[in-house]
Amino acid sequence: MSHWEKSHYASFTLWDIDREFQNSHDAYEQCLARNRRKRTPWRCFGSKSQDDQLARALNLGRHVEEAMKSGQEAFGVLFERGDSTCHGILAAQLHRIQHEINVPLFDCAYSRIPISVPYDDILTAAKGVRRACLSALRDLHARLRSPSPTPFLPPPRFSVKFCPFALQLQKDSSSSRKGHILSFQTKKVRPHDRHDEREICPHCSAHISVSAHSGLPASRRLLFQAHIECSSRTTKDSTSYACTSCYKTFDDSYSFLDHVFQKEIGSDRSCLKRWNSAWNLNSAFMESDPALVEKCLKNCLNRELMRIRAMKKSKELDFGGIRHETTMKI
Repeated sequence: MSHWEKSHYASFTLWDIDREFQNSHDAYEQCLARNRRKRTPWRCFGSKSQDDQLARALNLGRHVEEAMKSGQEAFGVLFERGDSTCHGILAAQLHRIQHEINVPLFDCAYSRIPISVPYDDILTAAKGVRRACLSALRDLHARLRSPSPTPFLPPPRFSVKFCPFALQLQKDSSSSRKGHILSFQTKKVRPHDRHDEREICPHCSAHISVSAHSGLPASRRLLFQAHIECSSRTTKDSTSYACTSCYKTFDDSYSFLDHVFQKEIGSDRSCLKRWNSAWNLNSAFMESDPALVEKCLKNCLNRELMRIRAMKKSKELDFGGIRHETTMKI
């Protein structure tokens, strides 16, 4: 894929994910074959171990297949196509398999020097991908079954309600010395399952999927300090994340981490490069034309007021009866 954020049919992206799982399973079988040749005959005899658990996890699983089948029966092509939220989550899982599962397995399978397979890390990533795909399909089914009214204007990118715990971590991170790793205590969603990566926010009780990113050692801290507060209208297991530079929101933890990674390495896909290529605003230009800056700020204020009025009007509509259309005069 040239650009993993590009939208596809949800069914096609799932097919790509299943294909990548098959590639990872084949690479894992090659790793096992290399290890068997080096084992003694007595060590080859044994009961099912951690190896078998990882081999079973390298696939989408029957629950994802059942969710896709039930959605197709209920909504047909509409479910197969999916929406932007589902596309983003599934595309992130495809990207995660390629980098966090396939790459280490291929390194172990084709390396001239014997390399041990990171079983726990790959098993946690595989289960996280399966869980995210299943949640994406279930949430898509719920959205199509009971569609909610969409605001006439999307929320502005400079208005994100971070969780107070995230704001505190941002403050501590900015005040700490460079290179110092901040430590904080949280609880796991499943304390007895070491391969369940989800943790609970101490303030809003949101479930944070602590996905690992090979280019970001402090991925756990980045996720906690960028998650949006879990309100009463959202469920605890549907946490969103926002970039502190461009305020773009993400419904998946790994897609957010990759966004931060692209920004840190300064790639052309980063939000900072996109801003620089689209706008040529520097301090000298802003000081030379303050009237233009004031006009832009007024336009942003008017836009936010229009969005609030539109959302209030949409709440007053009766969606159980005849659907009313509301027009706004600009």
